Amino acid sequence: RTVCDTAHELNTRVVAHCRNSASTRDAARAGVDLIYHASYMDDEALEAVLESGSALCPTFTLLGNLADYGAKVGSAPELLEVFRAEIAVTATQMAKAHAAGVPFLIGSETGFAVTPVGEWHARELEMFVQYMGMTPMEAIVAATRNGAFAMRMEGEVGTLEVGRLADVLIVDGNPLADVRIL
Repeated sequence: RTVCDTAHELNTRVVAHCRNSASTRDAARAGVDLIYHASYMDDEALEAVLESGSALCPTFTLLGNLADYGAKVGSAPELLEVFRAEIAVTATQMAKAHAAGVPFLIGSETGFAVTPVGEWHARELEMFVQYMGMTPMEAIVAATRNGAFAMRMEGEVGTLEVGRLADVLIVDGNPLADVRIL
């Protein structure tokens, strides 16, 4: 709590990587602004996230890629099912968090062998739709408008509005009908 309070006094956000329910709960109670993973989050941790207003970034892509391609990068075969099981358990609580209004950000846990820099970001949108029940537009908002939060650029980027900075991606098809187009 002291670290979070001090950071907030200095207008600095706090981010934490939490791989279990207790760490997610404790980070939220301490005032962490953005929690990565929140794996195995239980109802008590979800309540703490709701009370604190923390945002979540589950980074399903790392787990999905490990489950799908882990054997190619040397993961033990028995771990592939562990990765799939973590997605399933985590996704259930993430869907509850989404339904309760917790803000989500897209993140791919870039920088590992199965999530190289500059690759795989769009898969996270697909996984939000597939595992959390988000609509394609909700996933796109998590990647764009909510992403501005992580960069501390709310009101400057993240939406297509007059006076904002933006890159525009033009695709052949409708990502609102099938987010995999992205």
